[in-house]
Parts: sequence; structure tokens; C-alpha cells
Amino acid sequence: MIMKKQQITRLLTAGIAVLGLMFTTSCEGPQGVAGANGTDGTDGVDGNAVCMECHNLTVKNEVTNQYLTSGHAAATTAARGSSKSCGMCHADQGFVETQYTGQDTTATTTLNPQPIQCHTCHSFHNSLDFENEPNSALRTTAAVDLLMYRADGLPSVTIDLGPGSNLCANCHQPRRSAPDLAVDSFYVSSTHYGPHHGPHSTSLAGLGAAEIGTGYPAPGTGSTHATNADCITCHMHGSDHSWEPSLDGCNTSECHNGSLTSVSNNSRQNTFRTLMGTLETKLQTAGLLDMDGHPVKGTYLTNQAAALYNYEWLVDDRSSGVHNFPYLETLLNNSIAQFP
Repeated sequence: MIMKKQQITRLLTAGIAVLGLMFTTSCEGPQGVAGANGTDGTDGVDGNAVCMECHNLTVKNEVTNQYLTSGHAAATTAARGSSKSCGMCHADQGFVETQYTGQDTTATTTLNPQPIQCHTCHSFHNSLDFENEPNSALRTTAAVDLLMYRADGLPSVTIDLGPGSNLCANCHQPRRSAPDLAVDSFYVSSTHYGPHHGPHSTSLAGLGAAEIGTGYPAPGTGSTHATNADCITCHMHGSDHSWEPSLDGCNTSECHNGSLTSVSNNSRQNTFRTLMGTLETKLQTAGLLDMDGHPVKGTYLTNQAAALYNYEWLVDDRSSGVHNFPYLETLLNNSIAQFP
């Protein structure tokens, strides 16, 4: 049967009217019980006001200015970010991807890698109950499986330095492991031999270096900075996004209580630097280190190659022992003892 134009128009019009009736009537429920007179309740906190405590231009500009002075903002940080193996920590896109996938490499090379930035470390708030769950919307707070053990096929080792510090530990770890001390000789195959730059998390935890000799404290027990503080306490006092340790942060009543006059020029640190000079000279005399500070390729006694690994570790730790004096001082003294 062929319908005329007028019939189609009438049907469409009727259908639209029915739909309109459905929508208008479904938005109204049955009438409720009449309310009783009472006292108005207390106004709740304005949701926008809570967010604006942090998400405002004053805070943003302050954080941005601090961040721009940091190593995270440097173009050299993202220079290797396109690499599948380096992108995890050298590019914003790589870190975000690998946190989602759980992999330690990106799926492909990263085009136009971006430096580490706000979006890298911060994602979404777990809740807006800041009084009971302050979380800064960190992208991850989970304990970290160390890559140096995974790469060598060894049993995994996990460190848990606390929620904020765990975020840092994802990248601030050595990646490459020390020589096997059970064998007599070791071949140094690269002028970049040693742990990856920045083994700070494992220094703090007190594990992972080439533990020649004896006297090392048990992991997690040697440093008061590991037991009574963390990365955030020391490197982000007052939410400082330059990540430079501040004297005010050290001198709080919970820590050094005003007793320090410097974060870098203290007697124990100066002694540590003097011993580092001693180890450097011994490595150069033995031919393992050139005069520019680069490892020399070749086959060496394993304990001496391990001392070279420790030297590179301590140089890249950049704290002159502060991260964990008991562990790092033992490491340094035992490495010096491997040479005449």
C-alpha cells in the first residue's frame, strides 16, 4: 500500500506528540509528603573553593617558576625520550604509557618527546576527601620493582619508600646491576659502565650496589633519612617543585631542629668528598678510570671492577653520603680497600 504525503505527515506529528508527552510526564514523580517546618542546616563547603585552594594562578605560577629551575624541565632530560627503552623516564608520554601498561619500555618510539611535567606525576584525585586522604593526585604510589634485577633475570626486588617517594623511585634507580662477586674477573665493556644515573632510591633503601667486604647495615635500617624521612620531606619542603633540598626543610623540629647551617657543606659530607677523591685516584692509577672520569674498557679483577661500579654509583648519587651515610660510607671505604 502506498501512503499519501498527508498521511505520513499526520503519523509523524502524532508520534512526536506521544514522545513529547512521555518526556514531560516521566520527569515528574508522585507528589511527596508535605514537609515540616524546621531550622535550616549549616551550609556545606563550596566545592569550587576547595579546588581553588590549589588550582589557582598564584599557585600555578609559583610551581611553574620552581619547576623551570629543575632538572626535570631541562631539554637534556627529554633528549633520549624518543627511545623505547629510555622513554619510560625521559619523556612525559613514556612515563604515562608505562604506568598504564606495567612495562619498562614503550611500545614504539615516541615522536616529539616532552619533558617531565605536571601531567607526568599527577593524574586524578582518588577522592576529594582531602582531610582524610591527602594524595596530591599522584599518578602512582605503589611499591617499585627494581629494574636492575628484572633486566638480569634475577629474583625481583621490591622497595617501598612510602607513597610519594615510590613515585620518584620509578625512575631514580640504577637499572644496571653490579658485577657478580662470585667470579674472579670481569670485563668492562663500555665507557659508560656503571649504574644508570640517579640511583637515589636504592641508596636510601641501602641495597643494590657492589657490596664488597663486610659491615653493611641491613636494607632499610641504616639511614635515618630512610626511616624518619623520604624524598618529599627533604626535596619538596613547602611543596617546592625545584626539588632542591632546603635548609628550612632540614631544620624542622622533627628533623635537625635548627642545628644545621648548610645542606651541603658539613663535616661528614666533606670527609666523604675527600674519600671520593682517594678512590678516584686509585681507580686512575690502576687504569680503570681515565683522567676525564670515564671507565676504561678491559678485563679486571672483579672486586676492582666492582669498586669502579661503586664509584660511578656514588658520583651519580650526588648526595656526598647524605642519602644513607652508614651504607654509602661502608661502600666507599670498602671500595678503596680493593687497591694497594
